[in-house]
Amino acid sequence: MKLAFLGAGNMAGAMIQSILAADVLKGDEILLVNARNPEHGKETAARLGITAAEPLALRTADAIVFAMKPQDFSAAAAMYRSYLENQLVLSIMAGISFKKLEKELGALPFIRVMPNMGVSVRRGVTGYAIGARVTQRQAEFAHALLAAGGMAIRLEHEDEISKVIGVAGSSPAYFCLMLEALAGAAVRDGMEPEAAVAFARETFIGTAEILKAEPVSPETLRARISSKKGTTEAAVEAMLGAGFEIAVTAGYIRAVQKSDMMTAAFDAE
Repeated sequence: MKLAFLGAGNMAGAMIQSILAADVLKGDEILLVNARNPEHGKETAARLGITAAEPLALRTADAIVFAMKPQDFSAAAAMYRSYLENQLVLSIMAGISFKKLEKELGALPFIRVMPNMGVSVRRGVTGYAIGARVTQRQAEFAHALLAAGGMAIRLEHEDEISKVIGVAGSSPAYFCLMLEALAGAAVRDGMEPEAAVAFARETFIGTAEILKAEPVSPETLRARISSKKGTTEAAVEAMLGAGFEIAVTAGYIRAVQKSDMMTAAFDAE
């Protein structure tokens, strides 16, 4: 099987790294096409250990990943659509619906994909929705590609993509924000910055490992850690009292709303 990428930003690069690391495909089976900037495409392909190719090579691919910024999709579609016949098209572009994909590219087998940055270390989680024209063989190939980066979860409906963005696609930044705030509080209390970041980061990683290994729900683990009338219980009460849950919920809702707004805007073009 041969896979082509159109665009190779951070997320596409993370996906490519995971696919190679999992040995799903070899470097000569992954193509990178960049008609706008061929030299940059060659440099990126060499860095990732894959193959730079001309647009004509898209006709040899079994699947093509559209990985450019969503605002660049229409221009890219005009540039590449003549090379598409019945290849599987995977889109990792937020806000680009099946309706928009078909409008710009024609009646092809589409899969919408929402990964997160954890795929670069094969610890990500990816939600994906399958279009009506995708065959069983194509669906299985796509799942193998996406599972290379960690957990891949098939969604029942396309509109769940926005929810995945809110809870997983954008959430690595939420967790980083939490670590920034926690380490920052320790620094302001006199701790050395490097030590504060290390304590916060390694505690976060360890907690995630416990949640994964046991497995146990976040609520159960929090209750286990929070001794009655102890420091942890006091800290959690202070955070909740300051609006922690409200802030997290607001962030999730805003991410989902932004995704839905983008979809509506792109569909209206």
